[in-house]
Amino acid sequence: MEHILEKARELGQLIANSNEYLNLNKQEEAVSTNAEVSELYAEYADLRDRIAALELEEDTTDEQLDALGDEAEQVQQRIASHKGMREVNLARLNFNRMMDSVNRALQAQLTGEDEFAEEEFGCGSAGGCGGCTGCGPER
Repeated sequence: MEHILEKARELGQLIANSNEYLNLNKQEEAVSTNAEVSELYAEYADLRDRIAALELEEDTTDEQLDALGDEAEQVQQRIASHKGMREVNLARLNFNRMMDSVNRALQAQLTGEDEFAEEEFGCGSAGGCGGCTGCGPER
């Protein structure tokens, strides 16, 4: 058992030193220190708090909740479309692809199946990208 744990630690170190992991951390740190993104997150949190407070009031109308919900959705879209967030999502996609490959390789060793037998469809999932905007050239 100790030998297996030793190899798992080695694998963990290899992953921690991979370009995919290092880039993901770099992108996440960059966006976490971005004042514009921080302001958008604060605005979104404020709207969510206002929605929660309105939901507790008895005389709140659906129109009031819908209006604040629409505002929150717009802020959420501004967060998602921010260049820094697109970079984080692309880095996360690349890291997840690497981890999917690692998991397939491990599974193949356990089952004896060919780890390359399944054809990949966008993002490494069986269903494809389904509306994902993270793939492709930088926009």
